[in-house]
Amino acid sequence: MSENSRMYPTTGKGIYKLTAGWASWRWLTGVSSKEKQWFLGTLRGRGGYQAWMAHLAKGLQSPDFLLKFEGTSDPWERSKLVGQKISQLRKTYRAMTIEQRTELAKQAEVELKTGLELMGKDKKTIQELIAMVDPPATT
Repeated sequence: MSENSRMYPTTGKGIYKLTAGWASWRWLTGVSSKEKQWFLGTLRGRGGYQAWMAHLAKGLQSPDFLLKFEGTSDPWERSKLVGQKISQLRKTYRAMTIEQRTELAKQAEVELKTGLELMGKDKKTIQELIAMVDPPATT
């Protein structure tokens, strides 16, 4: 791996793909496969999870942390770095005020809604392209 590709990754792999919106989506869809009541309760109380994921995603994507992470090739050392960073982020999250957490939750909610809108537009575009390439058979 060249030095340039470490500093400016072009693929969305692993830690680079993590966003608060994506994590919220994964959490909500995972819960939706469970009981309906659990899902409804989760929807009502998702702000805390969204705030934590926004804080975690920002912390794990900080340039200083990513430089340390990419500069380490040993998987065990990388795991240790991630664990230490998460521990540090947990402490800073607990020190936040309710207003700060609410703001993080709002940011994650905006990300989630934007992502869902884009997915809807992409789905519609794909359906239109399929209809042009393979029109329905007339009988």
